[in-house]
Amino acid sequence: MYTLFKVNLNIVFCILALFLSACGGADNSDTGTAQQGLSDQVVQSFVPGERLQLDAIASSYTGVSYPLKIYLPQNRVANKTYPVIYALDAEWRFDTIADSLDDNKMEVIVVGVENYADDNYKHREGYSQWPLARDYFDFINNELAPSIEARYPVNQSDRTIMGHSNTGLFVGLVLLMDDPQQPFFHRHVSFDGSFWAHPETTSQLIDDRRAQSQALKSRTILVGANGSIGNVLYVRQFDALLERANFAQLDLTYLEYKQDHIPVVAHSMDDVLTALYQN
Repeated sequence: MYTLFKVNLNIVFCILALFLSACGGADNSDTGTAQQGLSDQVVQSFVPGERLQLDAIASSYTGVSYPLKIYLPQNRVANKTYPVIYALDAEWRFDTIADSLDDNKMEVIVVGVENYADDNYKHREGYSQWPLARDYFDFINNELAPSIEARYPVNQSDRTIMGHSNTGLFVGLVLLMDDPQQPFFHRHVSFDGSFWAHPETTSQLIDDRRAQSQALKSRTILVGANGSIGNVLYVRQFDALLERANFAQLDLTYLEYKQDHIPVVAHSMDDVLTALYQN
């Protein structure tokens, strides 16, 4: 009788244990796993950014209006600011940059500045070279940026300027003419820049900037295209001039590709963005 009672009691305990285990009450490790999975679901996954056409902006410095585009992270967080790229030649380069940001899951704002399209884009060429580059630079940091940054969550301590060909030359000039103590731009990207336009003037600008201050705080990326058509020899020369100047705090990266002048931008964009925002 006693033996039968023990057997029945053991059966009851086993059934009770199975019931508690199924409900999660007997094993805290199961509960912890379920909570972790729930927590992971709350974190938002990356969503490709939105691309918008903005109203054109008129410049009192250059006397023309520039069409604008903007790329914005979709998962924007309240009170959070984001790095910004001011991308020149946006009618050709904006989607390439935005596509790469999407592919690499990077949350960066892109302000695309299109060109004033006169005959053969002469305005673009003229304002990318010295001395008119000064007026174009003043337009960007005194008129364009304040208008954009009053409306969108830009991290004003993490601005990049990016250009190709003629505007790639302009990016190199921006590096040299920005304020030595409080630079407006903190990162500079030049794709196969047209440094052939005035090499003596550019060299003198480097010397003048070196005389102002030995420090040049920037992460700068120069891309050269050494295909059948490209500016690689002049990009190498500009890179060598900067190396020789030996600026303190200049984080200089030179990338070269067996590509022609136009396709080198899309070909190198992933590498450039990775190098630009690496820690």
